[in-house]
Order: sequence, then C-alpha cells, then structure tokens
Amino acid sequence: MSTELFTSRSIRAFEIWRRAPRHERRALLQRWRGNIALSVEELAQLTTSETGKPISLARGEIQRGLITLQATEDALATFGEEAIPYDLMAGAQGCLARLQRLPRGPVLAITPFNFPVNLALHKLAPAIAAGCSTVWKPCPQAPRTSQLLFATFEAARTELGAPEHLLQFAEVPPDEAEALALDARISLVSFTGSDRVGMHLKRILEGKPLILEMGGNAAVVLDAGIDAAAVAKALAPAAVATAGQSCCKAQRIYIHAELWDAFASAFVDAVKALPCGDPMEEATVVGPLIDEATALRLDASLDRAIRAGAVMLLRGVRSGPLLPPAILTNVSESDPLQCDELFGPITVLTKVANFEDGLERAAATRFGLRASVYTRDSEHERLAEEKLHAGCVLFNLPPTFRMDAAPFGGLKASGQGLEGPRWAMESFTEPRLIVRGPVF
Repeated sequence: MSTELFTSRSIRAFEIWRRAPRHERRALLQRWRGNIALSVEELAQLTTSETGKPISLARGEIQRGLITLQATEDALATFGEEAIPYDLMAGAQGCLARLQRLPRGPVLAITPFNFPVNLALHKLAPAIAAGCSTVWKPCPQAPRTSQLLFATFEAARTELGAPEHLLQFAEVPPDEAEALALDARISLVSFTGSDRVGMHLKRILEGKPLILEMGGNAAVVLDAGIDAAAVAKALAPAAVATAGQSCCKAQRIYIHAELWDAFASAFVDAVKALPCGDPMEEATVVGPLIDEATALRLDASLDRAIRAGAVMLLRGVRSGPLLPPAILTNVSESDPLQCDELFGPITVLTKVANFEDGLERAAATRFGLRASVYTRDSEHERLAEEKLHAGCVLFNLPPTFRMDAAPFGGLKASGQGLEGPRWAMESFTEPRLIVRGPVF
C-alpha cells in the first residue's frame, strides 16, 4: 500500500473520530481490552516464538498491556478540560475560561521488538483516547504478534462501529516509514527504538512534534551499609532477564569499596541461579537474543574487552542466538560496554572509593533514561536527586521497575517527551484557551 493511501485514509478517519465523545472512545478501549484478555495465551506464545522472550515474562507483558489500557480508560475521565479562574484578575468578573485539549491529527507510531504488545499499547491506546487516528509501523521481528494485536483492535472497532482505518497496520520498510514521517499531514511521530534511528528522525523532522524513547545504559550506585546479598538478588533479573533486551536494564553497577567483595560474589551467584535456555520452559528467565547476529556481535565485544584488560567474573559459551550472562570488571569508563547501550545480558561492575565517586561516574553518560541508588542515608538520596540527570531516579529499586500508569521518558540521548497514558495523551493533543466574557 502506498504511503499516500495510508495518510489519506488516516485523515478521513480522524475527521470523524476527533468528534467522538469520551464515552465512545472509552467503550472502544474497553472492548479492545476485553478482546486482548481473551487472547493472552495466544499473544504470549507468539511473542515467545518470534522474539525469544521467556514465556512467563511474555505472559507478564500481555497482562501489563491490559493495565496500560485500563490506565488509559481511567485517564479519559478527567483528561481534556481544565477550568481557569479568570476572575482572579480585576476587570474579568463574569468571564468563564477553560483550557481545552484538542486532538492534533493523524499520528505515526513506530514500535520495537522487545515489548511488542505493551510498548505498542503505550502509543496506540493514548492516541485513540485523545481522538487521533494512527498509522502503526510495528517491529518486523514479531509480525504475527503484531497482526494478532491489530486484529483484536479491528474486531472491537467493527463491533462498535468506529471509523474504518482509525488504526492502520503499516508493515512497511524503513524508507516508506520515513516517507510517512515526513508527510506534513502526519501531525506527530511517536518512536521507540535505538538512539541512532531516533536521532535521525529528529534531524529530518525538525519542527514536527516528536515523542522519542531511545534507550539508555542504566547505572546503579550502591552505598556502604546496605544488604549486599539482598540487593544482588534484586538486581540480577534487572540485569539479564529477557537476555537484557530492555532499555532500562541494569548495565553499569558502581559498588562502594566496603561492599565490593560481598556484592560481587553474591551478584555472580544470583545471576548464575537464574535459569537460562529454552524460552518456552516456564522457569526460564534468560532466553535467546533477537537473532544470532546480535549474539555474535555481543560475544565479540566480550573478547575485545578482555584484550583491553577487562576481568571476566562470569561468562558462558554462546549457542546460536543464546548468549549466557556475562559479568565483567576492570572496564574503562570509555569502553562501549560502559558508554553505549548494550541491549544484552552483559553487566559491568566497578569498584568506587565512595558514594560521591559512584554518582559522578553514573552521571557521566550521554544517556539519561533511568538510574538507581541503593542507600540508607537520606543526605545521599538528596545528593543523588541533584546529581543524576535522568528521566527517573529510583531509590532501593532496580532501574527496570516501572508502573505503566506513571510518566516514562528520558533526557539527553535517551529521548524527549513522556509516555504513560495521561502524559502521552497530552502530547497527542494541542491546548486551546477558550475565554467567554459576559453577554452584552
């Protein structure tokens, strides 16, 4: 299908849907949620077979998607209008004012493979709720998963008589997706993926509203006085679950010298204890990477790091796309394993002399998505809030900890704009201040 046809269909659907009252938008989301609830196991099985995500984690993702839809429905109850008290100004007696948010227009949503259902819903549901029509370019790595998710929406749309082409499924190559993004009639582009592609979109779409979620290399800073064994157990799945294919994975861990021996040993043991292998096995936590080429590239990066002086605390033997978790230390801060996004089951441990040194190293990155701090010192918490330039700073929680109804977004090379249903809806709409004076 041509990009022109996608756009023209989306415009026609938008002109109808922009006027749909909230109860109709909410009813569509509710029916969609009901359809997905009936397809949880099928969606999970497809996700695992296509992406290698362990089946228990795939089921968890679909359940999170249902929560995302529910949160979007809930946001509709209060979203869209805000009373402004104009009579605070002398001479404005009798004036009535409201800030109204109106849908921007057709939007383009581009979604990744690592959460092919929930991250898609984080874009599609708020766009529909805001009154926008949407062209959806899903990841090419999970076509059947994406097709089934789209089918659950189409069934709901047809049942309720919502406009045709309200959501369009655009399995198109990158050049056609770029042409869609460049089309002036597409009012906003919402992208989740690599910083390389995201920054390219930012350059070519200068002036167009963008939501960019582009990943990170999350740091964790461990202060003296914490329970090293308990924290190691909490961080192990945050570092390697789903083969580390999460933009929030714990990649860099800075450990106070007093904790070094106890934590390093406990962390290696905790990671080794996580079942690694067949993603269809219920117990598996670490499955294969998205493809063998990725596994080969990451395995080669470990060899390169060793030649540069890194010390390997844990490493397994690659088998096809399955790369067992690796834990390294003595890695330079300028090494790609520290300063790039790995998107794999590799974790770098670094001993630091004190808490402040750990904060400085954690903050020295071009990314700014998430950072975690484990401490019992309230003054150290205050210092971390000041020093860590990230979209989210967590205390005594792993960087992967996320509530789907909350705002989510990054700074610097990690992106711009916020997701989370209510905040995404703000991006998909434009503010209008409406002021009415007394009748003459």
